[in-house]
Amino acid sequence: MKLREYIENLNEFAKENPETLDMVVVYAKDSEGNGFESIHCTPSKGCFNQSENDFVDVENYEELDENDTNAVCIN
Repeated sequence: MKLREYIENLNEFAKENPETLDMVVVYAKDSEGNGFESIHCTPSKGCFNQSENDFVDVENYEELDENDTNAVCIN
């Protein structure tokens, strides 16, 4: 999912459920719902390597540069 689509979904959700705007945001640790955690961080951009399941924040680039930036981490 792209960030644009994610934001559009959040905006639509908030319009339909305005009471949720002051609720805590949580995420599932895996696709089966085997645990949940609250979101603690603001979004950051960086490089996501899907084959290694690894994310490097732009502020931690050593061998990477802005051209390698391809993802937004939401937690």
